[in-house]
Amino acid sequence: MIYLKWLALCIADWLLLLTVPLAAPVIAAFTREQLYGQYPYSWGWVWGTYDNPPQGDEGYVRKRSPFPTVTTGLRGYVNRVAWMIRNPVYGFARHYSLKYNQCYVWQVLGHDGISDKNRSPGWYFVRIRDLYTWRLVGFEFYGVFPYTKSRDVRIRLGWKMFTDKFEQRGFAPLVNTINPFDGYGDQ
Repeated sequence: MIYLKWLALCIADWLLLLTVPLAAPVIAAFTREQLYGQYPYSWGWVWGTYDNPPQGDEGYVRKRSPFPTVTTGLRGYVNRVAWMIRNPVYGFARHYSLKYNQCYVWQVLGHDGISDKNRSPGWYFVRIRDLYTWRLVGFEFYGVFPYTKSRDVRIRLGWKMFTDKFEQRGFAPLVNTINPFDGYGDQ
């Protein structure tokens, strides 16, 4: 049943993606620069990012935004729109996240040391069950498959639960990412 729930949420997520080009310019017009470190953020509803302010994370603002280091005026507005396009319907993933519970039992296949940034290829598949009912609560598949020295296919499906952030933040966001052109290594 959890697989069907995830699939239905993915379909809704994909349909919401179609609204991003229309929603991003409107929402960005009503947001302004916010301080860092004010987690959780609550701007932009399903289009906003819960873990960063409207201008984006510090790395994005400093070097990856269309207008680096600019957070105000017309250029700041363009950067906010680009941030929302870069992180589409991020708030939706948070809204339909999996809540953390200490009574979960983890079942892991594969290994957990994989990373596209650290050049550690591989995969894992994790399922968590409720300790008392043995009901399947969530799953995550994560794979990093390099095909050149600088590119890989990165796949992450389910809920992003096999990280330290799951327990720290109390939730695992919905994820349905298949990126055939991901950068392999910290670039």
